[in-house]
Amino acid sequence: MHNDAEIYDELYYHNLPVDSGRIRSLPHLMRFDCEDSVCEISCAAGHFLAEISPLIKEGIGVDVLEPAIRAAKSLRDDRNLKNINFEKVSAAEFAFRDGNAERFDHVLLLDVTEHIDDATLAAVFKAAKRLLKPKGMLIIHTPNLTYWIKQLKDKGFIKQLRGHIAVRNEQEYQVLIEDAGFVEPKIIGLPHYRQPLRVFDQLLMHVPYLGQLFRSRLLIGVAARGGFER
Repeated sequence: MHNDAEIYDELYYHNLPVDSGRIRSLPHLMRFDCEDSVCEISCAAGHFLAEISPLIKEGIGVDVLEPAIRAAKSLRDDRNLKNINFEKVSAAEFAFRDGNAERFDHVLLLDVTEHIDDATLAAVFKAAKRLLKPKGMLIIHTPNLTYWIKQLKDKGFIKQLRGHIAVRNEQEYQVLIEDAGFVEPKIIGLPHYRQPLRVFDQLLMHVPYLGQLFRSRLLIGVAARGGFER
């Protein structure tokens, strides 16, 4: 899935922060239930599924990269988490396995979509749609191209993070999501997770017109059938 896969080696996953602001903050926005089944596509080292393990019934993480799956399984075993598992498999292959259609309450794409081009993302959306229960929810978390720092990177004033080949804005996601057959995505802007940028963003992100420049991340919720509410 990753278009720059050579950078995602053992060292990359070893250095991923286990207790990042994203991992601490997002579960409170997602309203998981103890009966939920959750699939995370491109799960990386498995930190998010490990974080929400106590909140859900089961979690499956899939990734096409062997170093990611090894790191995720190691984390699972170290924490003795019995209700999550990880598989080296593409989203498309996993979605079309027997028994996986309409299996999951949530499908997660967390800091993934900025690493893949539009054609690949369309295929991932198709897989996610197949995996979701009729009242399930696709959740996307990604950098926002409109954010002022991302604008500087996009214009070449600051070096772009390697692997971030497709940082998009809200309108671009709206089109891609609707093209995939989903309807009525709910999109909210979030501040940066690191200080002092977080405080700076929180102060300015709700200012009319100017505020859109201070929404560092997009959190997108898309119902499998119909509106956002489950």
